[in-house]
Amino acid sequence: MMALDIAKSAADLKGAADYLLGLDAVAPKKVGALGFCMGGQLALYAATEHPEISACVDFYGIHPHVKPDFAKLGGKVLCHWGKQDGFVSTEAAEALVASLKEAGADVESHHYDAGHAFFNDSRPEAYDAAAASLAWDRTLGFLRANLA
Repeated sequence: MMALDIAKSAADLKGAADYLLGLDAVAPKKVGALGFCMGGQLALYAATEHPEISACVDFYGIHPHVKPDFAKLGGKVLCHWGKQDGFVSTEAAEALVASLKEAGADVESHHYDAGHAFFNDSRPEAYDAAAASLAWDRTLGFLRANLA
């Protein structure tokens, strides 16, 4: 995770967005980026580097080596955080959201009574069905509203 080539990952995400936007079936021409843990921060980074990403969802993702320039963000952002997350503290999550807002981003953020990876149903020790269901409902509503 710490050795990941951030720029290459962002380029891969841009390539995926470009591919989707090139499909006739994608109408209107909008795409979103969604990621979990490190992938959430990478989705944010990609959305700052590539304005064709119209909406971004970050599930409990902060990475110390990923430094998005939030001033370049064109789309809206939705964040989900676990209040008992042992990897991403509430303070770190709130600081990231504050940085987004300071840069002028349109951001919605939710904290759940759950820990890290609360959405991962393959990890029974982390999965929280109630938090995951609510977060998914919010995510679907957000994506429908911002990609329509």
